[in-house]
Amino acid sequence: MSDERDYSFTLFAPHRVRQPKNDQPAVEVRPNGRIVFNKNATQLLENNSFCMLGYDPEKRALGILPVEELKPNTFPVRYAAKGAYIGAKKFFKHFNILPSQLVENTPFKSGEFIGINL
Repeated sequence: MSDERDYSFTLFAPHRVRQPKNDQPAVEVRPNGRIVFNKNATQLLENNSFCMLGYDPEKRALGILPVEELKPNTFPVRYAAKGAYIGAKKFFKHFNILPSQLVENTPFKSGEFIGINL
């Protein structure tokens, strides 16, 4: 007794399979004005304690220039166990580019700058 109808069975799979962690360099720009580097992206900062920020309006890109010492218009880089962050709300408000939701992108090098497309 064979039945010729096609069946579409769904397998019982109650346990979630963990997705492998993203170990690629990534930078988030958050609506609160924080620029957050994951552990691998933090290496691009080369342990500098400060940075200067720039914006390319044509390409809608953020440029981060790591610097060693505090100067006028620098932003402190805060290092943590899982990466680093820069509080830059004033910068984003100045250029009117504060994102309404989280933006995550792969950073790129452009000369001495670390670039992120917004």
